[in-house]
Amino acid sequence: MDKLHSSPWILTKEACANHYQTDPAVGLSSEEAKKRLDSFGKNILKEEKKNSALVKFLSQFKSPVVVILVLATMISALLSEFTDAIAIFSIVIINSIIGYAQEAKAEEAVEALRKLSAPKGRVLRNGLIHEISSSHVVPGDILILESGDYVSSDARLIDSSQLQIDEAILTGESLPVKKIIEALSIEVPLSEQMNMLFASTVVVAGSARAIVTATGMRTEIGKISEMLKTAEVGRTPLQDKLEEVSNKLLIFCGIVVVAVALLGLLHEEYWFNVLMSAIGLAVAAIPEGLPTVVTLALALAIRRLTKRNAIVKHLHAVETLGSTNVICTDKTGTLTTGKMRVRDFFTLNESDSSEALEAAILCNNAGLGESGETGDPTEVALLYLGKDHGKTFALLSSTRPRIRELSFDSLLRRMSVIIEKSGESILYIKGAPEVLLPLCENEEAEKEKIMLAIEQYTSQGRRLLLLAKRKLDPLEINLERDFLEMKLTFLGLVAIADPPREESIPAILECRKAGIKVVMITGDHPATAKTIAKELGITIEGKFDQVLTGVELEKMTILELEEHIEKIAIYARVSPEHKLKIVKAWQNKGHIVAMTGDGVNDAPALKQASVGVAMGKGGTEVAKQAASMILTDDNFATIVKAIEEGRAIYGNVRRTIQYLLSGNLAEILIMLGAAILGWPSPLAPIHLLWINLVTDGLPSLALAAEPVPENVLQQTTKPSPGSFFDKNFYTELIIVGVLTAILSLGVYGLGLRMEDEMTARTHVFSFLVFSELFRAFACRSDKKTFFQMKWSSNGYLLLAVAVPIVFQLGLHRSKFFSTLFKVKDISWAEFLVLLALTLIPVSIIEMRKYYRHTIKHRKRGVW
Repeated sequence: MDKLHSSPWILTKEACANHYQTDPAVGLSSEEAKKRLDSFGKNILKEEKKNSALVKFLSQFKSPVVVILVLATMISALLSEFTDAIAIFSIVIINSIIGYAQEAKAEEAVEALRKLSAPKGRVLRNGLIHEISSSHVVPGDILILESGDYVSSDARLIDSSQLQIDEAILTGESLPVKKIIEALSIEVPLSEQMNMLFASTVVVAGSARAIVTATGMRTEIGKISEMLKTAEVGRTPLQDKLEEVSNKLLIFCGIVVVAVALLGLLHEEYWFNVLMSAIGLAVAAIPEGLPTVVTLALALAIRRLTKRNAIVKHLHAVETLGSTNVICTDKTGTLTTGKMRVRDFFTLNESDSSEALEAAILCNNAGLGESGETGDPTEVALLYLGKDHGKTFALLSSTRPRIRELSFDSLLRRMSVIIEKSGESILYIKGAPEVLLPLCENEEAEKEKIMLAIEQYTSQGRRLLLLAKRKLDPLEINLERDFLEMKLTFLGLVAIADPPREESIPAILECRKAGIKVVMITGDHPATAKTIAKELGITIEGKFDQVLTGVELEKMTILELEEHIEKIAIYARVSPEHKLKIVKAWQNKGHIVAMTGDGVNDAPALKQASVGVAMGKGGTEVAKQAASMILTDDNFATIVKAIEEGRAIYGNVRRTIQYLLSGNLAEILIMLGAAILGWPSPLAPIHLLWINLVTDGLPSLALAAEPVPENVLQQTTKPSPGSFFDKNFYTELIIVGVLTAILSLGVYGLGLRMEDEMTARTHVFSFLVFSELFRAFACRSDKKTFFQMKWSSNGYLLLAVAVPIVFQLGLHRSKFFSTLFKVKDISWAEFLVLLALTLIPVSIIEMRKYYRHTIKHRKRGVW
């Protein structure tokens, strides 16, 4: 054998044995197995070639923001401001370490996939069963499988007995899959390849023999591993916007620095003083606190989310959720409970309900105990139905002992038991409605009612079981099955499905209010998916309600999918490749996409998505490693909490950046204005560095720690890259920067006229410090004024303002620092005048805010 068959499910078992040159009764010889191992390689998932730790660490220095910080470090060092240089460089190192740690975490996803392979496998070789390492299984081997075994490779089934396979890890299907031997058509999707076994799935019941058709990276799990390696990890909107702002700021700073230097030389200032002023201005203009502020805001949100059952692995995942407008979510175990339950119960007469329940419980081999559930999920669902009505197997079987069992037959699609009840022998039977209804002797009118109920439940995608009975004579008990299971009387019809989580419905409603579309992606039947989607409130009639199957999706190009993507709410019968395609199509349309999931099949899409959210309880290790966030309670509603945090972070970071940039703009305009007017430089380099240190440090960090406001989803719109820095942001930035600069130049000009240059510098220096510190209070909210907010809700800010003010006053009182900073002492009268002037820009901001968000709302009748 020199190559694998591309579609082994279309082959008969004899043709498959011929193609793989193996004997189902004997298996491969040891010599042939060794040759094939050399030819096809080991049955393992290959590791991706990794960069060295040094390369990964150095790659973190590519960001323009980091380049700016390194430049600021060098300039500070040239100015002999070694303390400031060390502080800035520390920020660079901390951010690089964080980036390095995130990259290392991403590689763990592929490693987790490798660990999924079963360590041992049983194969038939030389006519004997051998237990070997799964890594040595080769194409053509005959796999021997029993209940509880992991499947070590992809294989074509050739023999089975009552076989059921749990393929949820691969297809998302919530129920075990019953397998067949017969060949299938070539168009059959992965989830319907009923004669195939797949690596890393589990044998739930029965036994089987199968011919290995693919190993290692050629298996379906291997293909997922390959996709996981190639899936791109996108940048977050906040990262993009900060880089964009930093680049623009760098250009603007460069122009202003050159202009100030040229104007200084034109006014015949000493060249060294001009150079020092220009360098100091450059350092002051660069908001080196930005990365620290963002990191702190995200870290605080992560700590809050951990207490709310969400573990965030990547810092920027939280802010990305804040701008998310599409959540692609798996159905089973995420939106639903992942457990089959009876959703509807139909009987012809109310009097039949009690006996129908007895039939469901007694014709049953499952169990409900303190240690958990055992048995077939469908039968477990019937026991829970009985439990809800106060009936249990133990209670009923004590008075209705079982005489005989006719086990479930996959061909007959039914199971029956004979019990003794009040001295009578009664046969209770359950099975497929299309099989049992023709055996019932009910009147035609009754059968029509039953058929209507069947059609209704089928259209909803429910799994149906018909319950019936027959009274037996004592001589009939030991008759053949065909003679017993006839002349039945209909008792009831049960419709079984995986029910929605109760908390998912309000969570999805919150998502809709917040402008977020929830897209269901599942391996289940389209009818089942559509019914659940309607119950959850995912669909919007006529706008967002279309259903697309994996077969239909397969025929569409990515461009064709993009044309219809915003109307498709449900994807059914999909494969891992389809999930990845869906996420990419949404992203190509400019949407920020979150992807939730719990299985191996979700891992590539989790990694590709803007933010991947894995389930902590029921999720696989692969999904957890590929995701950015893990829900420890497997609760979709927790995502809404994360979105609240994300939107709050956007607000905090946005206001903090505005606070930093408006201060920097004021400093630039002050220096530029003085140069244009021909005045001496109003601020020495050490003044600019000190202003940045005390005003950009503690207050900006305190603003980043502002608590999440109440009803943040209702009060804020979805942040986006386009709206992060909107017109209002720049308007307020310019108003504050220009107004502060004008007042500062007024203070400086008056000081030059009334006093000497040192006194004038002292006044403008302290005015700027006080102005920046008090303006921090106005940056706590975009809508509420400082007086409308609770003072105690952010005690950090009060401390962050009080401490620098004490330092500033002490600086003027200390002879050493006064000499170092070349400033004079300030009297209390001068201090009060400067303080009054600093309140002017703050008051204007608050009055503008009050008008925009209170007065205008009242005029419109909003409040």
